[in-house]
Parts: sequence; C-alpha cells; structure tokens
Amino acid sequence: MRRMATSLTVVFLLACSGDDGAAPATSTSVTTPSSTTTTSSTTTSTSVPAGKVVVQAFFLDEDAFNVGRPPYVRPVDRLVDANSPEQGALDALFAGPTADEGAGGLLFVASEATGFTGFRITDGTAFVQLVGGCSSRGSTFTVADEITATLRQFAGIEAVKIFDPDGGTEIPDEPGDSIPFCLEP
Repeated sequence: MRRMATSLTVVFLLACSGDDGAAPATSTSVTTPSSTTTTSSTTTSTSVPAGKVVVQAFFLDEDAFNVGRPPYVRPVDRLVDANSPEQGALDALFAGPTADEGAGGLLFVASEATGFTGFRITDGTAFVQLVGGCSSRGSTFTVADEITATLRQFAGIEAVKIFDPDGGTEIPDEPGDSIPFCLEP
C-alpha cells in the first residue's frame, strides 16, 4: 500500500464579534491534507469532512529535547471545527498526544496547567490564559513552547501572549510574545 499526500489550501474568514456587534474579518490560511491510497487493484480517496479542517498540535519530542537537537516540538495532525481552527488546535494540544504518539516519544508538557480560558486573537496577537497551575519546574521547555508553536501555524497570528491563572504575563502591553513569570526556568 502506498500513500501520497496532496495539499489543499483553505482560506477562512473568521468574524470576531465586539460588544457593539461589529464583526471585523480575520483571514487565516490552513493547509488541509487529503490522501489517496493505492492497492494492487483499487484506488480510494479520503477527504476532510464538511465543516472540518486539519490543523497541527505541536508536542514535545522527548528524544530531540534530551539530546539537545532542536526543534523540540513535533507536529501531529488533528481534525477540528473549520469555524474555529485556532481554538480547535489549542483544544487538541491540551488533549495531549495519542497513545501511539506517546509511545513514539511525544509528550504534552502542561507545566501544571489544566487548561486555558479567554482565548482570543486581536490585531495579529493571540491571547491565552492558563487555568489550574503554572510552573516551569526549572525547565527551559514549557507549555508556552507548545502553545506558541501550535498557534504560529496560522498565518494571521504574529505574536502569542500567555497569561498565568491570575492574569499576569511579563510583557502585557509591548508588541511580541510574552509568557508569565511562572514559566521562566
């Protein structure tokens, strides 16, 4: 059996609703794979179901991290709701790797967080607040690395600001990425 992957670029127009009811459009580009399977006598084609899109969640690659060989994250495909692919990618990240992916060396580093809340994208910056706990435990790799990699796959996201459960982050008002003090090594 041989698999060949092709790519189809899907462009989404997402509306972000403000309190005044206005809905500015945000454009996001996501690559959606489809595959063709060829056997000795048949060819079948699989596609993404209507209303779904394939995104990637980025987990720690333990082997790469342990030997100091970046990148320390490895992407895996996840099928999510096409209306909110960024939210779906974060949900998939916090759901963790499958048993097979875990056996293959992938690990979700939660840094004591049990989830996230308040996710939004404003002017190219994604905002995510952790819930539960927040601690790097002295590690140089944290949930922030996985969140940032997972969200940066989307063309409209230029920066990621991560907040601790109490709403704090190191650089809340400056451009660029920011993590909370609890995720510092």
